[in-house]
Amino acid sequence: MKTRLLSALLALTLAPAAHAAELIGYASMPADTFAEGPASGQYDGGVRAATPRFPSQPVQGFSGVQFGPNGTFLFLPDNGFGAKANSADYLLRVYRMNATANTAAGGAGTLTPASFISLRDPDRKVPFVLVNESTPERLLTGADFDVESLVAAPDGTLWIGDEFGPYLLHFDATGKLLEAPYATPNFETFATLSGKAPIVIGHRGSSGTRPEHTLAAYQAAIDAGADFVEPDLVVTRDGVLIARHEPILASVDANGKVTEATTDVADHPEFKDRLTTKTLDGVTVRGYFAEDFTLAELRTLRAKERLPQLRGTAFDGQFTVPTLEDIITLVKDVEARTGRKIGIYPETKHPTYFLTEGKHADGTPINVNLGQKIVDTLVKTGFTDPNRVFIQSFETANLRELATKILPAAGLKVPLVQLINGGGAPYDFTASGDKRTYADLVTPDGLKGIAAYAQGAGPNKALLFTADKNTLKPTAFVRDAHAAGLQVHPWTVRAEPAYLPAAYAGDVEAEFRDLIRAGVDGYFTDFPAIGTRVRAQYTTPEVRSPQNPALLAAGTSPGAPSAANLNRSKGYEGLALSADKTRLIALLEGTVAGDPDGTLRLNTFDLKTRTFTGLAGRYRLENPAHAIGDLTAVNDHEYLVIERDEASGSDAKFKKIYKIDLNQRDAGGNVQKTELVDLLNLRDPRGLAPSTQAGVFSFPFVTIEDVLVLDQNTILVANDNNYPGTGGRGKDVKDDTEVLWIKLDAPLTVAPGVGR
Repeated sequence: MKTRLLSALLALTLAPAAHAAELIGYASMPADTFAEGPASGQYDGGVRAATPRFPSQPVQGFSGVQFGPNGTFLFLPDNGFGAKANSADYLLRVYRMNATANTAAGGAGTLTPASFISLRDPDRKVPFVLVNESTPERLLTGADFDVESLVAAPDGTLWIGDEFGPYLLHFDATGKLLEAPYATPNFETFATLSGKAPIVIGHRGSSGTRPEHTLAAYQAAIDAGADFVEPDLVVTRDGVLIARHEPILASVDANGKVTEATTDVADHPEFKDRLTTKTLDGVTVRGYFAEDFTLAELRTLRAKERLPQLRGTAFDGQFTVPTLEDIITLVKDVEARTGRKIGIYPETKHPTYFLTEGKHADGTPINVNLGQKIVDTLVKTGFTDPNRVFIQSFETANLRELATKILPAAGLKVPLVQLINGGGAPYDFTASGDKRTYADLVTPDGLKGIAAYAQGAGPNKALLFTADKNTLKPTAFVRDAHAAGLQVHPWTVRAEPAYLPAAYAGDVEAEFRDLIRAGVDGYFTDFPAIGTRVRAQYTTPEVRSPQNPALLAAGTSPGAPSAANLNRSKGYEGLALSADKTRLIALLEGTVAGDPDGTLRLNTFDLKTRTFTGLAGRYRLENPAHAIGDLTAVNDHEYLVIERDEASGSDAKFKKIYKIDLNQRDAGGNVQKTELVDLLNLRDPRGLAPSTQAGVFSFPFVTIEDVLVLDQNTILVANDNNYPGTGGRGKDVKDDTEVLWIKLDAPLTVAPGVGR
């Protein structure tokens, strides 16, 4: 009994699934199939060898398929030899192929080229230099475009999806390019309060690359593309606002050792009598304090790196301590020279201390209202544009006073931002005996309370995410703050691993992306070059691969608007004509920067207006490491998609075809998916394919890139063999091009005009 049960279980395990799709036709084309044309394959990484590898043009494995005339198929090879730099001598073509399937009734099982259409640009529609630029026909090559998807339009023209741009290309029936390539617009939207891109705030300038709160740090932030620079403000003995993170110019322990310093004050023997101990917001601190020095004395000091162990000391001793007026002058000078309007984001540091609690070293009260000082300086310098100033504070009372008294008296409407720490309480609460803490400010009611006097909230970035195993998930903070009408400007993103949450595994760009996805209205960063570069991936008007010609021409300097926002050559791997023949659905193979990992955009292109009109949805991969192979229409809202892993042969684990429904989308815009075919587990009871084993056929190629609906019960699938690639049918065996006729388990709802 046990033996029979074991045998039954084993048979069940080894047998194909009861409802697996069935192979009903098979054909192949030898890998070494060539067509007429010039010798090819002589480039390796852009270096031209003396002798080409191939005497003519290989008929590559295919990346797109459509119906051709008189029972033929149109197959589109890709760009040639695997990379732009390798493919300058591979001519782009569409091949008309005769396919004679081996079926239950017999058949040759062959795929053979009948003729080809040469893709070319004799009318000079392409706006960049081609490999064959100076020739009359300007034949297109794999170094010009990476063609990966094909549509035969009702008017007889051909639409081809490219990956280098990514572009849509439109050819007539003879292969002549009819129009300039259509670039891909970036339909990114932002979940900010305004719907606009977040601002980048240079935290203490570009403090990750220059000593903080120096004119050099502010200039570096501006050069990096920051929208605002942030000076923390304290006051000198003679009442001038200067930029320091704390009033302490250098902290000194009981043994006389400097424990932290932003200036070289401890190296000046003439100021040794200024060393003192004070109580700052209830904490005893020993050191040198800005309020005990005149501005003239401070001008003799030089800035030092506050974090020398992390950021080095290369710039120590080079820069002075700037005043708020110095910073405004710098910003105005930048505007005069470049036309750029940079904002200033001052913070009142320890306003209760400076107004009521703090004393000079001689015991006299400081008695300075920082908010009033800032407003007076803004008015004096004429820097009062509310679009270019935020005033921020960790305390609340000074912001309320600014909102209700100081700003109205000056006739200003400068926005205010309540800073929120991850723990503790605003010091003005503590000083007045108010038992509330920052935790009370981050509740929905607390945020509404902030909105009564401020226009923004500046939370510790830790308040925006909660850890879930190895990932971070957004909290309700941004949603609740936006509901209260508050902008959200979290702090501070730093590039050093010591400051990055472990979930990012050292990837600082991932942290910026998560903040943007969370809908923040801006972010403070010590590295504004990185912050602007990541934002540029969202704000560039186009989706661009690294191989985009504009990118290659312009370069990729930090913050450049032409920065690639599509990883690798991951453009239009899928292109389909809608069932009503009015639009194209173009599926990117890669995730656009900022989109959730593993989601791919389905762009809609209107054939009448010749414009991209928006997203038809997003396709979510089963695994972000997977790729898609092709897209084809079933009816007005259903399409087929090939999804595959990047492995071949025995390593291949995932090669499937899904049916997607554009009318069924989740909250993130991801379309509904239904598994249709497992290409690693096809029934082949008749042994139509030579590789079939025990009635099971497997299609384990690294790239499977062609699918076409033949009728409601049958689809056609083919591979791209990546000539002269190996690995699908054997480690050292060149992969042939194989074509499959597959009978589905259940019929598709095929629209009229779809299929043959």
